[in-house]
Amino acid sequence: MTTNPHYIGADQLSPEAVSNAGSKPLQRPQKPLCRVDALAYVLFERPELEKQRAFLEDFGMRVVERTGDAIYLRGQGPSPWFYCASKGEKARYLGAGYTVTSRADLEAVARHHDKAIESIEAPGGGERVRLHDPDGFIADFVFGREEQERLPCRDTLFSTNTPAHKTRVNSGVRSVAEPSPLEKIGHLVMAVSNFKRSAQWYMENLGLIPTDVQCVRDGTPVLVFMRCDRGEVPADHHTVVVVQNIAPALMHTAYETLDLDSIGQGNQYLHWKGWKHYWGMGRHILGSQIFDYWLDPYGAEMEHYADGDVFTADHPTGYHPLDPGSLY
Repeated sequence: MTTNPHYIGADQLSPEAVSNAGSKPLQRPQKPLCRVDALAYVLFERPELEKQRAFLEDFGMRVVERTGDAIYLRGQGPSPWFYCASKGEKARYLGAGYTVTSRADLEAVARHHDKAIESIEAPGGGERVRLHDPDGFIADFVFGREEQERLPCRDTLFSTNTPAHKTRVNSGVRSVAEPSPLEKIGHLVMAVSNFKRSAQWYMENLGLIPTDVQCVRDGTPVLVFMRCDRGEVPADHHTVVVVQNIAPALMHTAYETLDLDSIGQGNQYLHWKGWKHYWGMGRHILGSQIFDYWLDPYGAEMEHYADGDVFTADHPTGYHPLDPGSLY
């Protein structure tokens, strides 16, 4: 499915780029190895764990456990943890874990790749099969982690007054001066050394579905937003994004919060604590989410987002010309 671009600057796109978008579609495998259900966690190394912990808590995470060489953090949602920073000589991204819905899926991954099923020695337990993607990043297939009780936070929208409809009368809106409440880790974006190889690997092994694809002038895909295949259950617009670059690198990780007020609340709190703002606030075009980006102490981009699109498995893939303007 090709789409007509509607955003500032779209009228300057090459007609050739517009007409060729979708002429070289990504080829989804008919029978992927499994279909992951969600992003479970991300893994990092950091030289100074206390400095990293301070930022992550101000960003909205809660420390679950500290060991001699690692910290595990969660949000308000049921995940036992979704971020691990371990002690390392340099700051680097290690990889991510993805949830499968049955142990049979875990066994199929282990059997296909001739890998062992290992216990996860971390809060919430569970089991994993550890693979590495084409650029060497960890891709854990995860099953059986124990969900935790939700932590209390605001979970309903404020009533809204519009010019024609005043629903909030004799009361005001007051956000609390504290970090944004994080529901979950939502997605990650990776630069890859070989786009076609990496996109195919994630579709074949994780069963991911291309939601939106950006293409260069001749129609060759170079960036893809991929969502989980959850059948008739709606899935986030993207869980994994891969984009062609000279060298592999993590571009950012993203964490869902409740609404615009929650994002603004976190924005003010992080400014007050002296952390470095990167981009936002704004609303993406592809994915629709309201966003705000910050840099951790080592320069890694981290996004607060809310109000993103969701799609069922039968929604067709969109193809677009590659243009930064279409992202915002």
